[in-house]
Parts: sequence; structure tokens; C-alpha cells
Amino acid sequence: MFDETFRVCFADTQFGVALHQRIRYQVFCLDKGFEDPNAFSTTEETDAWDDQSAHFIVQNKQTRQWVAATRLVLPKSDRPLPVDSLDAFNRRLLENPDIVVGEISRFCIISNRSDVEVNSDLQPDPNSLAAWGIGAVGRKQQFEVTLGMMRAAGIYALKRNIDYCIMLITNPFARMLRTLGVTLQQVGPAKDHRGMRTAYLVDMRQSVVSMASKSTAVRDLFRRAKHAYVRISSVEMDDSVDCVSEFTPDHSLFNETIFRESVLLPAEQDSDLRVGKPLNDPASATRS
Repeated sequence: MFDETFRVCFADTQFGVALHQRIRYQVFCLDKGFEDPNAFSTTEETDAWDDQSAHFIVQNKQTRQWVAATRLVLPKSDRPLPVDSLDAFNRRLLENPDIVVGEISRFCIISNRSDVEVNSDLQPDPNSLAAWGIGAVGRKQQFEVTLGMMRAAGIYALKRNIDYCIMLITNPFARMLRTLGVTLQQVGPAKDHRGMRTAYLVDMRQSVVSMASKSTAVRDLFRRAKHAYVRISSVEMDDSVDCVSEFTPDHSLFNETIFRESVLLPAEQDSDLRVGKPLNDPASATRS
């Protein structure tokens, strides 16, 4: 199971963001060749949207290696999303063009760094790959890690009232996400950007419910919503920390009828997931 081997960390420190960018450099510059490594003298791949993003990093808890990353670009009324800059998102295809939309991007998993020396020091030499504790994910675990990152992005987005996200992805990755239960609506033409990619709108609320209904294992993963991510600052102080640091059982997301009935109710015996308000409480009504 994902939570037994991995944890997703929310980068709430300068080190965490730099680590996220270092993983991107490994994948997009060195492994894939999508970006020119000489353009990033600090060996950290950066762009103009990092300052409005929530960055997530996956750590193998057993080896303490960092193996994957993604980010959620948060919506801002005065700034376009990365997909807008590529003219790949046609908002006229939306039923409501004014809905708030974030973007899940820089989705990357390291698959070929198995020989990197393990070092869990959280104050590394930025010029030493080994000191960053960069690791790799085997082919069999990549599906698991993808699911874990989608859970983290989904829970983080919904807790902040971001019900929809854009992903600009390849056809094979779209097929994988649909297999996981992610709902995808095409909202733009295919674009040649690091290969052919298409913009899809993800209904985050519907996707959580759909993913949870795919199998018992996936449903169990979403029942453990409080394990979706943990702040990297908490891990720095105590590397056994394994829960969402701002998790509160009375948050509106956890009281919504659709989320409770499909995910939480079967796990009511888990005291850390019990909800304080009854289902007939007005605050527990499903948001329209």
C-alpha cells in the first residue's frame, strides 16, 4: 500500500520548494531532455508559476529518498495558468466559463536513479545529487505513486474550494488517469509541447468519488484522507510525522454527504476520521 511505503510532503519551506525543483531538473532536464540543463545553473528547474503553486514531493519512507513531485498552480484572477500561455485551454468549452480552475502540472516520477546514495540530511549541499537524497521508483510502484500524488492534489484542492483543475497531458497518461478513475473532459486541441499533449478538465470532487469506487484498495486510500500529505517542515522536526498537519475532522469537505457516503462512512470506526456533525446538520449538505 502507498501509505506504508511512501508519503507526500507539501513544500512549505524554501528547502522543500528547492527540492521540488531539483526533482524536476532531474526528470525534465536530465532524464527527458525537455529543458536545457545549462539554463538552470542551480540544478533546479524553475518557471514563472512557482510562486503561485502548492508543491508536493513524494518520499520513500523506508529509504528516505525523494522520488517524485507534482504541483498545483493556484488560480489567481490577474494571472493566467501555464496552459493558458500555450493557448491549449479553450474556456468556451466549459459549461460555466467563469468557474475557478487550478492546474496540476510538473507531474514527474524518477525512474532511473536507483544507484544514488541515500542521505536524509534536510540541509544538503545543493551541488551534490547524493546529498539531496534523490531516489527512484520501480515500474511496479509508479502506478501507486501516481495515485498518491493525485490524492494529495485532490484533497488539497477541495479543502481550498478548488473544484476543477486543468492537466495538459499525453494520451497514454490520460488513459492511465482514466484507469484510476479520474474524470477527464477535453477542453482544448492537442498541442505539440514536449510531444503531443491535450488539455483536460478534471472535476476534482467527482474524481475523488470515482477513484474511491474503483476498488477496495483505492477506496481505503481515500478513507485515509488525513494521510494525503504532511508539511515538509513537520518532517524536518520529526520524520515519523505522517498526517496532514492542518487536518480537521469538522472541515466542510469531510462533512459533505457525497464524500461521507462514498468514502468516510465505511470507515466510521476509525476514530481519527469521525465527523463531529450529524448528516442532517445544514453544514453537512452537499455543495451545489
